[in-house]
Amino acid sequence: MSKGSKSRKKTTAAEEQGSLSGVKQLREILGQEEAVTRLERDLREKRFHHAYLFLGKRGIGKKALALSFARSILCPVEPQGFCGSCPVCRRLDQGSYSEFSGLFEEGGEKIRLEEVRDLLQGEHLMKYEGDYRIIFMENVERLTEEAANSLLKVLEEPHEGTIFLLTASVPDRVLPTIQSRTEKYLLRPLSPAHLEQILRAMGFAAGEYASLGTIDEALALLEDKGQAPSYQEFRELMAGRDLGEIFALAESLSKRAALRELLSYYEVRAGEAYRTGREELEIRIIRGLEVAQERIRSNVNKRNALEYSFLSIGGLISE
Repeated sequence: MSKGSKSRKKTTAAEEQGSLSGVKQLREILGQEEAVTRLERDLREKRFHHAYLFLGKRGIGKKALALSFARSILCPVEPQGFCGSCPVCRRLDQGSYSEFSGLFEEGGEKIRLEEVRDLLQGEHLMKYEGDYRIIFMENVERLTEEAANSLLKVLEEPHEGTIFLLTASVPDRVLPTIQSRTEKYLLRPLSPAHLEQILRAMGFAAGEYASLGTIDEALALLEDKGQAPSYQEFRELMAGRDLGEIFALAESLSKRAALRELLSYYEVRAGEAYRTGREELEIRIIRGLEVAQERIRSNVNKRNALEYSFLSIGGLISE
């Protein structure tokens, strides 16, 4: 075993999280053609930035792109991707290749200073077996302030051959100084056609949720038990301004496992409706749902947040 393999501890919580088994080739990732073209250019020219930051909503391909790019950089055989069969690829599949380390998300918990320090020890930033060293961090908005500053210090003094691949679902929560020291990729939501194709391959029919543009949100709604009101039904109830129906809907929706995703779906559909000619009610729906989401994120009681939002949409209270 090499010096690097001996000295570097696993930084993932489970051995399989260090495995890149099942990662797709860049060209197989749907809906992010512009990003794929840029990454393939870097691979072709062997000119890599010291840090990449993939930004965008959950479930649109940030992690898939980053890990596919990591495999492609590290594979010594296939110049525009990875071969899947060389010793490096086999060890990446097993989670035992010393030139790849990662911090993967586990339930949205914060990334603390000690985790980052362990990952960014001097010995972890050096390469021993190959030409490049990859460090992957998923959803870096989870970094505590101390952890973010620790990462920033390393990004300010890059090590030759060490490449950081970072993802973030909430760009506003990533330090601007970290963003300024990375090559940023702002990924677009998936088109309905691409989302339909992806979900069909997983055994689901996306139906009306294809407009969401994100695999995670569509899956959450498809797997949520019970029939949620369609957007048209939701709109008609808001237009009806019946207090009893509004309070009943708030109570019902507050109990749904996929509440956040459902509100996002209504917001997307309201935006579509507004662009095709409807006006005032759609504007109130969009604004009201944004307020509901923000209040829920701030730990306001879900039912209370929904009641306030729905009354505001109906014009029954002033904002």
